[in-house]
Amino acid sequence: MQYNTTLSPLIIPEYGRHIHTMAQSLLKIDNREKRNQQAQILIKIMGNLNSHLRDVEEYKHKLWDHLHILCEHKLDVDTPFSGETLEFKSQKTERIQNTQGSVKHKHYGKLIIKLIKECIKIENLSLRDQLLNQIAQQMKRSFLNWNKSNVQDEQIWHDLESFSEEKINLDYQKVIPVFHQQPIRKKTFFKRSNKKNYSRSK
Repeated sequence: MQYNTTLSPLIIPEYGRHIHTMAQSLLKIDNREKRNQQAQILIKIMGNLNSHLRDVEEYKHKLWDHLHILCEHKLDVDTPFSGETLEFKSQKTERIQNTQGSVKHKHYGKLIIKLIKECIKIENLSLRDQLLNQIAQQMKRSFLNWNKSNVQDEQIWHDLESFSEEKINLDYQKVIPVFHQQPIRKKTFFKRSNKKNYSRSK
């Protein structure tokens, strides 16, 4: 059994493995007349991938250029278009760098880590405790946005202390006053009836 990882890389991946295989098989045909005939058939197959453009003159030229590229410019056939063929250069997109760094719990975000490290530098203990409470509330909100289930406040305090990388006198039993807002349920709509109820006259 053959796997794609063991096969040669695709020159133009948009055409797929079968088109590449058929293009390479043209190079093995010694009879020029048969090779021209098979190339015409392959051009029609390639055109079927975009059937609405296959009859456009410019698109036909592009198909022949692509066929020569698939054959690595080694194909000797009679083409209806003269001139040099295009050179195909694969465009590799650059990988997006990870801006979160090495944050272990990424649902909190990188900004929370920076806030904690700046907060512990404050010498005023009263102000520092207030800021730590605010940070803990934001951590709980972030956790609830990531996980809709209830979160233990003790876990939030533990994560806060671990991010600070030093011992902070925190009360793990302290309740963090943040409540997860439940989605508002839509009211059932009842269509108003214009029918009037008339009582029977006796």
